Amino acid sequence: MSIVQASWQNKPLQPPVHSLPAPLMVNLTSFPKRFSSLHLTIKSLLLQDVRPDRVNLWLYQEDIKDLPENVRQLEGEGLTIVPVAKDSRSYKKLIPALTAFPDAFHVTADDDIYYRPDWLSTMVAGFSGDYREILCWRAHYLATRPDGQPKPYRKWYPKTEVRGPDPRLFFTSGAGVLFPPGSLPSTATDLSLALRLAPYADDLWWYTMARLNQSRITRVGNNPALINWPDSKAGSLWQFNKQAEHGNDSQLAALITHFRINL
Repeated sequence: MSIVQASWQNKPLQPPVHSLPAPLMVNLTSFPKRFSSLHLTIKSLLLQDVRPDRVNLWLYQEDIKDLPENVRQLEGEGLTIVPVAKDSRSYKKLIPALTAFPDAFHVTADDDIYYRPDWLSTMVAGFSGDYREILCWRAHYLATRPDGQPKPYRKWYPKTEVRGPDPRLFFTSGAGVLFPPGSLPSTATDLSLALRLAPYADDLWWYTMARLNQSRITRVGNNPALINWPDSKAGSLWQFNKQAEHGNDSQLAALITHFRINL
């Protein structure tokens, strides 16, 4: 029996409501290659020890017909499946949510991770009342050259212990990031620009948006290892984005040039 299956059998009838001053939404997206284990991730999100207002699964509308029944059944347990007209890869996770619910607190999740029961409450507890402070479970630390320009992504400091707030904390959205309303600029929802500058690196887009907005970045929690489902790396961009020519480095350079920012 898996961790999630055991927890689901002991699910509390009504976990406490969060303490934030506006709606709290957990957002994720997926695609057919990941559907076989998607229900496990969603169950772990529904088993959090505080209750969000919504758990949104944003899916390209043509993929919804391929959802297995074990995912559809979770609509009765608190999941909302939302169709998206354009398949914008990982950008489906957050841009539609920010557009539809601009005044909510938005938390990001990936479709291939088991989320511990205190994952959401830890981020909620970290909110200090500063709407321009972004809270993350996991971050890398951006390394720079003597001239202040970023070093290649592969030379950044992975899974840093730095808590911040620190502008060089590069949050990874799949591990969990809480964005208060107003923590990102209006440009953040410009999908066409995001796809032009960073088509395969939405985390770089969100990080750049946070820096443009001069938002603080703080890491919360005790930095536990991520628990991924077996064989969940199908279609992953992780290896692609480590490439020097077309990966994170070239996309970050495009963002820096376009927005004329100094990281």
